[in-house]
Amino acid sequence: MIDKQTSEMNEGNTTDEQKNEAEMREIILTPSDALNPELEQPLSTTKLGGDAQIEKGNTAVRIGQRPIVRSLRELYERANKELPPDLQVFSSFRLWMITHVVSVVRERGMMDINHLSYEVQFPSEPRVTTVQVIPQTQFIKKLEGGVKTNWIVDVGLGVNGQVAPPVAATELLEQKDLISFGGEAKANINLSNKIYLVGNLSFEVLTPLIAAVGVGGDYCRWDFTKDNVPLVGDHLMVQILLVPKHDYELEFQARVSATITVFKTLPDTRRSKWIDLTAHLPRGK
Repeated sequence: MIDKQTSEMNEGNTTDEQKNEAEMREIILTPSDALNPELEQPLSTTKLGGDAQIEKGNTAVRIGQRPIVRSLRELYERANKELPPDLQVFSSFRLWMITHVVSVVRERGMMDINHLSYEVQFPSEPRVTTVQVIPQTQFIKKLEGGVKTNWIVDVGLGVNGQVAPPVAATELLEQKDLISFGGEAKANINLSNKIYLVGNLSFEVLTPLIAAVGVGGDYCRWDFTKDNVPLVGDHLMVQILLVPKHDYELEFQARVSATITVFKTLPDTRRSKWIDLTAHLPRGK
């Protein structure tokens, strides 16, 4: 009996000692234990949605590989309005707004990007047509707040894919039968010049020096030139595309070019290979 009680007491003591040891145990965490180990890496080597298309020293340029797609028809119909009867193009085609993104990451160092280009090329089938490309220099306005200057793309977006400066859009909205989208963007279906506004499209850009081409074809290109601030961050580009009605997936190619300098000298222009991308078009009416 004594031996049994002693044994139980020893077991109890051992359990307490083990608990104390567990409480005092040192735990060492390494980068492999991180939920996102890539946070331990320099930004220029971090994988942000895939491998960089261009890399040099402390600079990396990546193409966003999941284009964002919106239907102009759906945006218009959310106001509970039927499409104007004179826009017969909607019977066999759809207008899609595709947002492309190019991201530039640059750590501190001697290198900088003075020029950036992004190109999009669609195949011959299905037969698509670029209706408009945004941003364009003429739609960029300057906003000053204190010591900071922001450059904003601000356009009136039509249900037919066309765009107009905000001033022209304001004049059009003086007509009757206005519909408000969140108190800012408006639409009108009784305009004699047949510009049916979906709303205003506005977003920030990193430089006011932008050239865009491609209307009327299956190829488009944006060129960004450095102004006063580095071309670092996300560059958004919007393409209005006319697509056959029953196509719900668009395969296309994209590539990016960048001119990298060292202390504003020794320019080195690099161009990526074409990469294959897919835009998924939501099914609808």
